[in-house]
Amino acid sequence: MPYAAGVRRTGFVGHRYWIAVVFFLLASSPGCWFPVLTNVLYAKGWPEMVRWAFVLPPLAGMLSPLIFAARADQHVAAEKLLAFVMIFGAVFLFAAFWLLEHTSNPIWFLLGLTINAFISMPAWSLLMTVALGNLDDTQREFGFYRLWGALGWIAAGLLVSRLQLDQSPVTGQMAAGVRILAGLACLMLPSTPPRGRRGKGWRSAVGLDSIRIMGDRDQLTYFLTAFLFTIPLTAFYMHTPRHLEALGMERVAAGMSIGQVSEVVALLLLGVVLVRWRLKALLLFAIICGVVRYSLFAMGGMAGSTSFLLLGIALHGICWTFFFESGRVFVDRRVEPGMRAQAQALLSLVSGGLGSVVGTLMVDWLFKHLVAAEGAPGWSVYWGVLAGMCALSGLVFAIGYRGVVRPGTG
Repeated sequence: MPYAAGVRRTGFVGHRYWIAVVFFLLASSPGCWFPVLTNVLYAKGWPEMVRWAFVLPPLAGMLSPLIFAARADQHVAAEKLLAFVMIFGAVFLFAAFWLLEHTSNPIWFLLGLTINAFISMPAWSLLMTVALGNLDDTQREFGFYRLWGALGWIAAGLLVSRLQLDQSPVTGQMAAGVRILAGLACLMLPSTPPRGRRGKGWRSAVGLDSIRIMGDRDQLTYFLTAFLFTIPLTAFYMHTPRHLEALGMERVAAGMSIGQVSEVVALLLLGVVLVRWRLKALLLFAIICGVVRYSLFAMGGMAGSTSFLLLGIALHGICWTFFFESGRVFVDRRVEPGMRAQAQALLSLVSGGLGSVVGTLMVDWLFKHLVAAEGAPGWSVYWGVLAGMCALSGLVFAIGYRGVVRPGTG
């Protein structure tokens, strides 16, 4: 039963098409700067800051999704909370990239980026709560609405390359402006009031009551696999732009957006696939795509050709959609209504928070020893190791996940 059942409006304000609009704008914001951040920092002369720029934001944002989600489940309408975190976080996002452009001390940039992450990290899980709570048939309809996020990311990447800003801090300032528009659009979203009971104690206040969903073996296996799968995934945005640039590609943002093109296709197919495939088969297929993606990257390293990398980037959209987006639908179906926002936030914590922190530190260490060090074996070995890590996560999932044989339950 949708969150807003009985109160959903069908006029200009509160119509479900605003979900698509917010997906487009929310994804456009990081699409402006995240794929080119490494190259922007190298162009500034701060290559040593790449690791910290990728590890501090998810570290700061590890608990905030659960804290804000607990508010959405128990106290405040999710769309209003979403508008707040988008607009407030945009102020610090703009400040971070303005400081990147105008100061010589990277600490101020990292501070602004970290505060932005703490405030803004819950945005995606809150939007998922609004979307999944206001769709009549999440399996069939979710993909159509979610694909607008991929389109927003593509549009941002193409615009950045069109304006030749692939190494410019202006990308982050553009992103802040888009984020403010997204926050205003959130006020038009369908009403998604809290459905959970107000909990007592500090555990409820910070959203830790959601940990109990780990008592289900399949849920635990999926969350563990998401953590393991995210570790090599962090290298995709950290080091793929560097590899493309090293091979002579100039329009890096446009090249990276190929992954979102395939994501659009995958999202269009998601409704059909969720109905016809068992969830275990779908998630294993996604992990296999992740293995093949990095294997193609390794071949690109050996051949010295961007063609293999672009093919691998195209697989990224399929890999991401069929593992993480279908997984969000799976999580939403398996938890009680009063815990749904926190369940989505917990997934963000495990993957975008803890997984990203561990992944950033690990792939940074691998990069330094396998690519950057004098006499290092190079890109092909680096990507090959990450392909093996993806395969390991698939093995954990294949062994641990049992699945429910009843139709439509996974």
